[in-house]
Amino acid sequence: MATIHDVAERAGVSIKTVSRVLNGGTEVSEKTRTRIEQAMRSLEFTPSAAARMLRGRPTGLVAVIAEKLTTTPDSSEIIKGIQLVCEQLGKVMLIGETGGHADVANRLVADMRERRVEAILFATPFHREVVVEPLLGSTPTALANCFEAPGRYTQVIPDDEGGGYAAAQIVLRAGHRDIAFLQLIPGMVATGLRLRGFERAMREHGVSPNPDWLIHGAEAGAADEFSHLAEAVDRLFASDNRPTAILCGNDKMAMRVIFILQRRGLRVPADVSIVGFDDFRLISEALDPGLTTVALPYREIGELSGRHVLEQASEAPATIRVPCLPVMRGTVGAPSASAVKAIQAMKAAKR
Repeated sequence: MATIHDVAERAGVSIKTVSRVLNGGTEVSEKTRTRIEQAMRSLEFTPSAAARMLRGRPTGLVAVIAEKLTTTPDSSEIIKGIQLVCEQLGKVMLIGETGGHADVANRLVADMRERRVEAILFATPFHREVVVEPLLGSTPTALANCFEAPGRYTQVIPDDEGGGYAAAQIVLRAGHRDIAFLQLIPGMVATGLRLRGFERAMREHGVSPNPDWLIHGAEAGAADEFSHLAEAVDRLFASDNRPTAILCGNDKMAMRVIFILQRRGLRVPADVSIVGFDDFRLISEALDPGLTTVALPYREIGELSGRHVLEQASEAPATIRVPCLPVMRGTVGAPSASAVKAIQAMKAAKR
């Protein structure tokens, strides 16, 4: 690897003159400067980050402390969003993966600060609360897809309540009133927020949710979080009172629900309409018909958090909620006439 000594020798100048050029000094003639720059190019010499730090110049480095994000395909778009901002601003992104371990995160933060990164972003694969240790000093910091209770840093999170509302609106506007909601794992931030949005949409349409149809389709701790999903679907269709539409906690769940329904001889959307959540395109676009879903704005979360920490770090910390928007494809239709008649007759018999 070439050094400043090699550059000085190739250009026929002193080390001090090369140093002046690296520091942006104006006391070097244009002819000498050109010769030094040509020598650096021919030797493939790049000033080290350490040298720039000693001169007090920005390193151009941005750190992303990721929690299982690089191995989670559907949320890795967050990284792409941050990378896009770094490319636009001429920054270099460094990624440190914690694997979900706090001690690893602390070690990565210390290492990144030693490298004099210009900003640090914490990013998680799903919307959750985090604890950020007070090791950051004055380094500009932002949180992507996560938040902390003290609110010391700008945190960019998905509007999960708005997403639950949007999912319900899709089927309500299609004419459905008998709607089931297969939710995510109990206790997750998104689970509670989306249920709140679902219930708000139902109230606005004058519909009372059936509590027996608000089921968790995913469970924590199991090797397969959807191991009990078939049983949950069976509960929805155990009696003559059946839903005509099912909202699912994510697209992976929705795909499995569609397969379960098909094995029962039910058609989507002719017999049952299905709505997913995420817009994980490896699933939502691959299904036939394509999956109607609500998009989690992962890339936008990455872009907004990166842009804030690099361009607006002097502003007061804020919580930014990014809208989760509906993506219409082919798994939602109007309730079938036979299903509507059966439901109406059953309700009339109960009066």
